[in-house]
Amino acid sequence: MASSSTWLALGIALVALYAARCVADDRLTKSKYKDVAFVGPTGTFGTVIGFFQLLLGFRDFIQEGFEQHYGKLFAIPTLFQMTFVVSGHDLIEDVRKASDDQLSLYGSIKEGMQTDYTMEPHILENPYHFRFVHLALTSNLGGRFPELREEVITAFSELVPPTDSWTSFPAWLTGKHVVLRVINRLFVGPSLCNDAAYNEINDIYSDALVKTALIMGFTPGPLKPIVSKLLDSYIPKTLRRAMEHIGPLIEERLDQERMFGKDWPGKSNDLLTWLMEKAPEGEKSLKAITIRLLATVFAAYRPASMALTQALFDLATFSSYIPELRDEIEPIVKEEGITKESISKMYKVDSFIKESLRLRAGGKSSMPRKVLKDFTFSDGTTVLAGNTIIAPGYAIHHDARHYPNPNEFDGLRFARLREEQDDPVRYQIISVGPTFMMFGNGRHAFPGRFLVSALLKTMLVHVLMTYDIKLEQDGVRPVDKWYTFTPAPNQTAGLMFRKRAT
Repeated sequence: MASSSTWLALGIALVALYAARCVADDRLTKSKYKDVAFVGPTGTFGTVIGFFQLLLGFRDFIQEGFEQHYGKLFAIPTLFQMTFVVSGHDLIEDVRKASDDQLSLYGSIKEGMQTDYTMEPHILENPYHFRFVHLALTSNLGGRFPELREEVITAFSELVPPTDSWTSFPAWLTGKHVVLRVINRLFVGPSLCNDAAYNEINDIYSDALVKTALIMGFTPGPLKPIVSKLLDSYIPKTLRRAMEHIGPLIEERLDQERMFGKDWPGKSNDLLTWLMEKAPEGEKSLKAITIRLLATVFAAYRPASMALTQALFDLATFSSYIPELRDEIEPIVKEEGITKESISKMYKVDSFIKESLRLRAGGKSSMPRKVLKDFTFSDGTTVLAGNTIIAPGYAIHHDARHYPNPNEFDGLRFARLREEQDDPVRYQIISVGPTFMMFGNGRHAFPGRFLVSALLKTMLVHVLMTYDIKLEQDGVRPVDKWYTFTPAPNQTAGLMFRKRAT
């Protein structure tokens, strides 16, 4: 339950934002964008109401604009600056091709996640921790795959022990605990990945990060330091707890290095080691390393855990796919085992997961960019600096122009496209483009998508080979929940598992 200081901070933010919005109204007036359609209410009071209608899910102005103004730029209700939505191939390509000094991904993340107050002021000025995911982990994923596979087996056996009779397990809690353990195995090694207290810290930190960012996002600039202090118990306390776990592990590794040299026997090749060695000199404190660790886990853990839970719900709902998926998996595993290379050959498994992602993951907003310089699109429309541009990811994923019967689950949709067009790359989970934006688009596409893909496929293969699975209520898939712009799997429903019978 939220503390009194949290409610006070939220109250101050909400009162202040209306006053600030009044002052900003002239800057947000329609007159500066005569050729741009405005979707939803306008004017000082109307825009605030419209923003909360969108935020709380009462109206989806992004979907409305997508349907009414496809191929054009349109604006939606926001608070302190304007948010423009691009639709259609040409405008999305304009955003993809724009330079970082024109349209900034990190500028958008800084604003959306309020990183000056939720992480540290300079974390996105040099996001070197993402280079580990992109360079060290992705390039060496084959070498780390046995650890990933081992932790998947161990985590499932402990959290979902196979039984002869049907047993219910909480789907969301199980999914996120499995994902956290596997990710932390690759990020901090086996000792902490099995530490329930440390995994709980990661989970609490992720929730605190989102809540704090939301409240700070409502707060006008001059009041942010005040509101931030009222929320001081949220993140700093969790950070201190994490440091209590990370600190001894760092010291243990430094002791090994002092005794046996830099390449000591059994040296871990994980994110923690990489940060200890590669971080700039001013970023090697325990606090700085811990912040980067938690931020990287947050970026990978939340989408992967939601995607796994959704895929398991889909597997139980559309169980007719199970025999065909097993028929693909078993001969490959018999011949090659479960390796990074062998799961890459499981096209139907890949397709099943990607269809689940298309239909249920991502969010209403994708490919966010902060406008740093006035930017002119190929159709002649100009967006002024200081505003935000997004793509309508969820609407694109449910667009019949791209996907026939877009609201129906078709687990082999992408496998058929792969065969029909003889294109083994374009329709993989990891592939991005203007019609599949789960991981963004272009050079700033999420670098962790290779890890997420390998993780999801390995987990689904393990479930299919080890368990039978079904819904608690036959034929009734638990209803998804929306949190601001993002869909999430039902967090109270369970799934039934038993040891595989056939």
